[in-house]
Amino acid sequence: MSNHPTKYASTFQDKNHLTPFEKVKLWFEIAGEEGYEGHDKDLSTHLTLLSATRSPTPSNPHSCTTLFSLVVPKSLCNMAGALHGGAVALIFDICTSTAITACSNDDSWSRGHVSRTLNCTYLRPAVEGQKVFVESQVVHLGKRLAQVRGEMRTEDGKVCYLCEHGKVAVGGERI
Repeated sequence: MSNHPTKYASTFQDKNHLTPFEKVKLWFEIAGEEGYEGHDKDLSTHLTLLSATRSPTPSNPHSCTTLFSLVVPKSLCNMAGALHGGAVALIFDICTSTAITACSNDDSWSRGHVSRTLNCTYLRPAVEGQKVFVESQVVHLGKRLAQVRGEMRTEDGKVCYLCEHGKVAVGGERI
């Protein structure tokens, strides 16, 4: 068993000096390291990080947004040539999670987090070779629970898939 998750968590502690973009980029560098064989390693080769911003407001002090592009690879398609539903969920899982990474600091969120819920809505298919954009926004980041919204759309702005992702922090004090 790899100690990769431990390495990931310890790498992000005390990294408050990094920009949101640098934090997300670092996450993908770790996922792409030799010896790591997790599901996110392959996906990291297909996703291109375009932006990661933190824009706190009084009503949402942890507001972070990430934007990725992806050219739908054949390896993530079903037999009909469209992005597989499970691949959509995986893409959202990774992209929405990195939005939390973008605004994490030395509290429990920088020590790791896992999914509680991941609800995907499939509106129209994205097909092999098509370029799509995946935007994620942190809606709420509490002491232990988070909510992130995701949207995958085509280059001309048509929404293909939506998601709501509930997360729980695994570090820090127990409830």
